[in-house]
Amino acid sequence: MFKSQIIILLAIIFLNCAIMNAQEIVLPNYGLKNPETIEVIRVRITGDQTLVDMSIQNQVRDGYFCIDENTFIECGDGVKLKVQEIKGLPTCPEIHEFSSVGEKVYFTLVFNKLPDAATWFDIVEYCDANCFSVFALNLDEDINGKINKAFDAMDRFDPEEAIIIFRDILPGMRASGHGLTGSVYLNLVELLAANNRDDEVRKLVSDFKASPVPHKQHYLEILDNLGY
Repeated sequence: MFKSQIIILLAIIFLNCAIMNAQEIVLPNYGLKNPETIEVIRVRITGDQTLVDMSIQNQVRDGYFCIDENTFIECGDGVKLKVQEIKGLPTCPEIHEFSSVGEKVYFTLVFNKLPDAATWFDIVEYCDANCFSVFALNLDEDINGKINKAFDAMDRFDPEEAIIIFRDILPGMRASGHGLTGSVYLNLVELLAANNRDDEVRKLVSDFKASPVPHKQHYLEILDNLGY
């Protein structure tokens, strides 16, 4: 009896340690993505794995989707982790055929554990056509919280508060080379432009073009399409 109690106690201790060592980020902020209907629901980091829970919604008749085995997490420091398991969707060339327009499928990508120092990462699928990607998935809870507050302010039609928040976090993100830096610049440009603060927009765009920002070319193309 005493031995059984010790075994149960040890099991509880090990379980609690595993829970304490796990990290979970629900609805993380991220930058650019393709296709537009793909979403990241949650990132879970355990002792030996990184699990990314996602969804994709079909927008066309006779639509289909699959995940190529050549799908990677790519960290800002150059570390690449190949997908180890795909749950909820087939691996290409097998396909999931959507039953209707608007159908949403949920799936999970399983990778090896991220480096401890990682604060953001990309997911990139390398395939022949219609590959998906999600850039700058953010793991920093403080940054996520501040960005969410900025978006909340925008939803309340309070652009000034959103501008203040984005301006406050921009220097630190730029200095650290965070993958979401370009997204913060872009949000600031759009907010300032919508409020007719043209001089500030020109200065901000000039500052962005002179800064070393991850995925800079993608954001330059967006700014060019916006007329900047």
